[in-house]
Parts: sequence; C-alpha cells; structure tokens
Amino acid sequence: MPAVKMSINPTMLAWAMEQAGVSQEQLAGDLHVKSDLVAEWLSGAAQPGTGQLRAIAKELHRPTSLFFLPRPPTVTVAPTAFRSPIGNSGKRTLSRDELDEIRKALRRQKVVSWAQQQLEIGDGITLPAYSPDVESVARAARKWLGWRLDEQVKATSKTAVTKMLRATLEDRGFIVLQLSMGDNHCRGFSIAHQTVPVIAYNTKGQVAAARSFTILHELGHLIKNEQAVCEKPNDATEKWCDEFAGAFLMPPRQLETYVRLRIGRGRTRIEPDDLDAIRRISNRFKASYQCVALRVIKLGWADWKLYELVRNPNTEVDLGFSREAQTTPVVRLREYGSTYARAVLAARQRGLLSETDTRKYLDVNGEQLRTLERRLENVG
Repeated sequence: MPAVKMSINPTMLAWAMEQAGVSQEQLAGDLHVKSDLVAEWLSGAAQPGTGQLRAIAKELHRPTSLFFLPRPPTVTVAPTAFRSPIGNSGKRTLSRDELDEIRKALRRQKVVSWAQQQLEIGDGITLPAYSPDVESVARAARKWLGWRLDEQVKATSKTAVTKMLRATLEDRGFIVLQLSMGDNHCRGFSIAHQTVPVIAYNTKGQVAAARSFTILHELGHLIKNEQAVCEKPNDATEKWCDEFAGAFLMPPRQLETYVRLRIGRGRTRIEPDDLDAIRRISNRFKASYQCVALRVIKLGWADWKLYELVRNPNTEVDLGFSREAQTTPVVRLREYGSTYARAVLAARQRGLLSETDTRKYLDVNGEQLRTLERRLENVG
C-alpha cells in the first residue's frame, strides 16, 4: 500500500523553518532525505508522508496540526533582550536551540498571564525608573527588591546568592527560567511584559557568580525597556546593563571601604596583574571575576588590562555543588521556577486545568506532580 501523503500548507512549513532557524539543507540532513525533496515540500510540488510529517514536527518543535493552518499566527518570536555567549559581540544569528528556548519562554509567559487573568490576580509590575545614572538606578532597584547587602555578603556561596536573587524576583512576579544550553549559546535573555516579565539564564559556560550577573544584566534590559532585536545587540545598552549589574552587587561606598581597608592599604588602585584582589572582592560580594573587573574599571580604580586578566572564563571555577538527588520534580522546579509552577497549580485547583493538562504543562507524571506540590508548599 502506498504511503499516505499529508496535504500540508507549504507556507506553514516555510514559516516554521524560519522561526526555528532551520535551513532547507539542515532539515533534509535531520530527516535523512534529499534537499530536493524538502524543496518540493516547500513549493507544494510534493507532500510528506505521515511519518515524515511527524519527523518534521519533532525537528521544528511544533505540533503536526500547525502545518495545516491557512496562515501563520500573527505573533511570532518577540523582540528579546539578549546576552550573547562569552566571546561574542555584535551581530550574530540565533541558533535553533536559542529560538526554541525563546518560544518556550513565551508560552510559559502566556500561560501565567492567562492564569492571572482567570484567577483575577497580578497587579502588574512597575519597575524602577530608568536613568543614565547607573548608580542611582541600582540603588533604586535594591530598595525596590528589598535586597539586603549584608545577607548577600554573608551568603554561604555564590550559588546561594543566585538562588536568593531568583527567589526575590519570583516573589515580585517575575518568571525566572534556568536554561541548560551549550557553552556557545546565549548567557541569557529577557522578555518584557506588564505583569509577568521573563528572565532566563543559561547555566552552561557560566560559573555560579556569573549567573547572578546575567540575571541582573537582563533586569537592566527590562528597566531600560529597550527590547533589542536578538541578532543586533545595542552595544551602548549592553554596556549600561553590565554596569547596572555590577553597581547592584557592589555599591560604591561599601566596595570602596572594603578595598581601602582589606586590599589597597588605604588606596583604591588595583594593579593590572592583581588577580588576588579580584578573587577577594569576588568572594566578599559573591560577584564573578569579570563583574568585579568591570566594576572597578568603571569606578576608575583599574584599567582594561585587569579585565584581560580575567576574560578567560576558565580563570574562575565553581567550588561546591548541590548534593540533592536530581529527581524530576527537583529538575522541573529548577528549570521553570516557582512563578510558572504556582500559576499552573493554582489554575488546576480552581478547575481551570485538568490534571492531565497540569501534568503536561509541568512535564511530570502523577506522583511527580504531588512531590512538586509538596516542595512548593515547603518553600512557602
């Protein structure tokens, strides 16, 4: 019996490939078919079989039903503030994984926004006002978040500060997602929204302290409200967001006091080869080596040679790792964060979502869902 052909809309295939950043040749290679066959699907001269359509949907991370729609949806991947991989600057093309993560983030943002509307919760988030004066904005942001520098300094590790920062933002209503893409992928991105802004950070290729820096960098993007198109970053905006992150973690007066008393013997000048000074400031304020270098350069206490000293990410290493068993509920909460999980569970409790849909949205089975609920209850 001949294979059943699926009468898909070629326009939808082309759109899905563009959104996924997949070329004709790449899709052909993934499906192990000739590029000419993909070209025929795109022109409408040929139609894929049932199995081929399933494979296309899997590679492009789309439901099979999408390819039968009459036209693409009006909302596609939104302009996103985007922090490039270490060592990359200027224009670059987003990878398939990056585009996929942005789409997932948008879906989760949409789910939480829908749940808030249905449950009549969520009053909107009013961010601190932007100003070119990065010090004043950082000061206002710390006050707005109720961020205590003494708790930051006393934290047991740099990972603990990242967790504190994430929890603080989630308490404010942010969705904070943890990604796990390769070293050559983005360090993070953010998506603005009136009630549920998204911040995502990548754990690969970043030491723990650098993740805090990335989260704050993305918060800077949201405050600045300058949603750069991902492939064309605005270097002035990137610089401001970096400076904001450093100013948030290391307020000038407290940093100066520490450097004068503990490092500089009454002076603030840091020599270009003084890696020990960078290490000690990093350990004090739980900031990454690169963040420390950028901060003291911004304050005029060092020159750019100091940044060159710590530019290689291998200069700094993580000490200590979580010993908690990496069960599915643990992993899902780490990936999705509490804002998304709580919204989905609240929608189920009000009868807005079935148990099946709830498990689907959280990617867990029944027992894992109950464990996830208990974990959320234990963290308040």
